[in-house]
Amino acid sequence: MDTEGIVVLILKHRPDLSREDVLSMAREKMKNIGAGYLTEQGALFLVAADLGIRIDEEMSKMRMSSSNNSGGGGAITALKDLYSGARDVSVVARVMKIYPVKRYGRKSDGTVSRLRRLVVYDDEKSMSVNLWDDIADSIERLGIKAGDAIRISRVYIKSGLDGSSLVINTGMRSSVEPLGSDYYDDIGRGKGMSISIEIKRLEDIAIDVSDIVYRVGEEEGKGDNFVVTGILCSNPIISTYRNKDGEESKVMSMLLKGSTSKVRVVVWDLNYANLAKVMPLNSKVMVTGVRVRRDGDRVELHGDSGSIIKTLEHGWRYHSTGSNIESSSDGDYLELMRLRVLAINSGSSNDDNEEEEGKYSIGSSSNDNNRYAIVVVDAADEVNHHHDDEEEAKAALYLLDISSLADRSRVVMKEGMSIECIPSRFLGYTIYLDEDSYVASRDEYDAKGNGTGYEPISKIISMEEENLYAIEVIVLTMPRVDEVRRRDGSVSRYAEVLVGDDTNEARLIAWDKQVEKIEALRVGERIRLYGVVVRRKTIASKRRRRGDYDNNNTFYYDTTSSSNDSNSDDNSNSSDVYELNVKPFTIIRHIG
Repeated sequence: MDTEGIVVLILKHRPDLSREDVLSMAREKMKNIGAGYLTEQGALFLVAADLGIRIDEEMSKMRMSSSNNSGGGGAITALKDLYSGARDVSVVARVMKIYPVKRYGRKSDGTVSRLRRLVVYDDEKSMSVNLWDDIADSIERLGIKAGDAIRISRVYIKSGLDGSSLVINTGMRSSVEPLGSDYYDDIGRGKGMSISIEIKRLEDIAIDVSDIVYRVGEEEGKGDNFVVTGILCSNPIISTYRNKDGEESKVMSMLLKGSTSKVRVVVWDLNYANLAKVMPLNSKVMVTGVRVRRDGDRVELHGDSGSIIKTLEHGWRYHSTGSNIESSSDGDYLELMRLRVLAINSGSSNDDNEEEEGKYSIGSSSNDNNRYAIVVVDAADEVNHHHDDEEEAKAALYLLDISSLADRSRVVMKEGMSIECIPSRFLGYTIYLDEDSYVASRDEYDAKGNGTGYEPISKIISMEEENLYAIEVIVLTMPRVDEVRRRDGSVSRYAEVLVGDDTNEARLIAWDKQVEKIEALRVGERIRLYGVVVRRKTIASKRRRRGDYDNNNTFYYDTTSSSNDSNSDDNSNSSDVYELNVKPFTIIRHIG
């Protein structure tokens, strides 16, 4: 038996201990006895003896259980062979989804039951598991994660609420054990067992996000528990809504790019414990337990609070040496980040009242809009050595979001300030700070009270799609404001204005509440915008109709005159069009 197997046995007898407690006790044994006399495995035998656990007897029982396949708790049953009413069976599977613990009051005696639901799978089937009471807490205690192989012993099988599916349920005699790699390989080779358990990893069963539409037929499209992978190509948007129970919950929406197309993925009742803490744009992302939802030709993938969102490969967007933004190999935490605050959203559209409205600080106002800052990786010590002007012009920015802070006054920041922080999450181009985040100022202001440092102003022609930028442009036309009816029948306000710099022109676009940010602009004004997102399109104007939606479900508003190209060839008016999208956090400043 390997080290992990001994730890599992100890925890089985002593559920009041954690895995780290057991390993700490083993290290203490090794320290007291002296190096060179005891291995970690030997130390665990001594720890077990101190706790009154006979490892030799337990190993003997396990060998007998494996060789005796006549039934009972030791029998391993494949998921496909389970049936409603089966009792005292055991399964070996991998974890696909992990749901939060829920609590239910018993009317009979007023006690509270705890339930955690899992979805597990083997090579032929996936199935839900209900872990009750003490076993519900074993997931955290044993450090079980998505993709881990586990043995669930002495369970019973019932029909699900829909009457067609089966659910694995635990009882008083049930147990859950994580299977260490060596131990699991022994099982996989089928020692004394009638079945061979070789379950593929999550990464091995994942489907490219653009292929799932074709691999899952129309009749199968209502199924769930698919695992997909794709490249994160949009900033994940996290919103608040009220779920079916009337409780406030979170929903996250993002675009994943596959080999042939982009697909929107929506995760309802977002469980932050299942969400990767580090997921920058252009990272390869895996999402488990999603179902296909079709609306005509439109396809989306929907997950829930059990879905796991994991980063497989990072895709850093910044151009510096990388020393300022680091993460662990599994994307589990962020190390120290050094940032400089470029601009702050004050919640005010009136430049005459900037200071009164708190435009130059964040955290000092209770205004709900006073929660965003546009920041850049602070490489002040490296700029002179590693970057030239051309490289600086390509720097992408980040959005600092402190909306999850209950007490925003503890992170008061001002424009120009350099800060260092350990965020709670880094998703897309958004850096999140919450109550557990570390943040501190790094330097002071100059004699005039201004922050110092280079501002990375980009050129239109060098901007990449879906990144965040600061640009300086001149207003070339009067803003045009209109109302547009969407597919669902609702009416939205829309505004656009043509702007340009010395490299190209672009349409500055705003919707609904953001319209007021550009409708007051005038021809010839020079403005600086912090936090705009560019979309670059090659279009043939004749082929587009006013009010059409593109393949990414984004409204397209055609500004060309149909009479001008009525007799032209379809390809004669093809050109690149740059669209600069004004977001809720976008800041517009008048220059000069």
